Amino acid sequence: MTATVIAALLSAFSVYLFVGFFLGRKNRNLADLIPLTGGHQAEIRNSAEFSSSTVATSISLATVVLAFFELAPELGVWLFWTVITTSIGLFCVRFVAKRIWIKLSAYDHRPTLHEFLGHEFNSRSLYLIGAACTSLGFLGAFAVELTVGSRFLASLIPEIPVWLAVSVLALIGLAYTSYGGFRAVIVTDRIQMVSIWLFLAALLGFYFYFVQGHDGWVFNLANIPDEIKQFTWREELPAFLLGVWVINVPTFISDMSVWQRIAASQKPETVYRGLFSSVFISALSWGLFVVTACLAFMVIVPREQVNPLLTLLNAIGGMNGLIPMMALFFVVLGLYGAMLSTASTQLIAVSHTVYEDLISQGRKLKERIDSARELWISRLILITAALVSMGVVVILSSIGFSIADFVFAIYGAQLGLFPSIMAALFGDKTKLQKLSRWASVSIASGFIAGWATAGYGKFILNDEVVFLAPVSSLLVSSLILGIGFLLLKKEKT
Repeated sequence: MTATVIAALLSAFSVYLFVGFFLGRKNRNLADLIPLTGGHQAEIRNSAEFSSSTVATSISLATVVLAFFELAPELGVWLFWTVITTSIGLFCVRFVAKRIWIKLSAYDHRPTLHEFLGHEFNSRSLYLIGAACTSLGFLGAFAVELTVGSRFLASLIPEIPVWLAVSVLALIGLAYTSYGGFRAVIVTDRIQMVSIWLFLAALLGFYFYFVQGHDGWVFNLANIPDEIKQFTWREELPAFLLGVWVINVPTFISDMSVWQRIAASQKPETVYRGLFSSVFISALSWGLFVVTACLAFMVIVPREQVNPLLTLLNAIGGMNGLIPMMALFFVVLGLYGAMLSTASTQLIAVSHTVYEDLISQGRKLKERIDSARELWISRLILITAALVSMGVVVILSSIGFSIADFVFAIYGAQLGLFPSIMAALFGDKTKLQKLSRWASVSIASGFIAGWATAGYGKFILNDEVVFLAPVSSLLVSSLILGIGFLLLKKEKT
């Protein structure tokens, strides 16, 4: 088993590092590293790249794959709700994509999401608050992905010290992202999406192989507990369904990485077609992940405090024969691809935000864009942000935060941006400028409410409260901005 896992990881290392350093050699200035203007390497060239990178990014190892296997014993086929809501969320981005493109096209460069908000509301404080909240959210999401994901993969090779395995697994992603930049992230996303499909095919193929040698489908499906394969009622179900709806449907619109991809596209058709394809590809891939998580219990019996995927992979690794070893190889390849596709996207998005929106405030882009020095400064920011965020997640993990807790806390808090973004896309600019203080408070309060709700739920050991963190964030931010609109309307009257 150890040899198979190491072989899969070494194969992935060689491919990702080659792509990162090959493309990194072509980075001459800041605009080659992150998408700031057209005509440079940091770009998306066609709808296939847009679609595959968007879907690959959504399939996180920590917050999707491991979370599905962790939640399957409790929620079972109710996890299909995440599939439906994710596809609806991507469709919502497609619905507003034309509006986003028109708005961004009015600039003489490619603005970040927060620069757009600050410009539309004519508020520097809103610009900074939005960027700070996004940065904190993405730093947390990146660190969860890299820390949790690398620890899980390291557990598959117990012969190697955990600290060494985690360090190597994390540094590979950090190396190719920091050197290759945005273009390397997009190219590796396509490769990683292929590895994810291979993961799904390998695991489903293994299930067929296992069933044929163990009394057939009827017998093995009967081994799966009824609460996993049936839509039975659970006490925490309403909070889960509401939380997932809120976290998946509006989140993509307020996601800096999605705006970054739209800004990096050269034509509007690239965005429209890419998002349309993403809706269907995400539904198929996420749906198959739910199927593989639920079918795992034909092979294993869940153990306390152990993720069922780890139990399943150890079971596969303990079997003799070529088919189990091939399945294990492609599963590990896909798991590492899922981890890096999400982590690298979050890292390039947060480094773009920190550098452009927080550190370079007041400095003209024309003076920076062709500077090799600024290129290395942005790389240094990227590396520093990665190391700091991983330290924070280690601390939160030590006080008991689980994967599911991180999902609802991090992505829930990000929803504080959503009401202001929708107002900026469809509101009157004159009115927006009078609402800038309300929007600033709305974003900050939504972020705080999301984390506070998740933290309180964890403190009282109530998962239902944790699941409602996204609802809390969206409700508080919407309420504050709504009050601002009503007072403005009353003032005019």
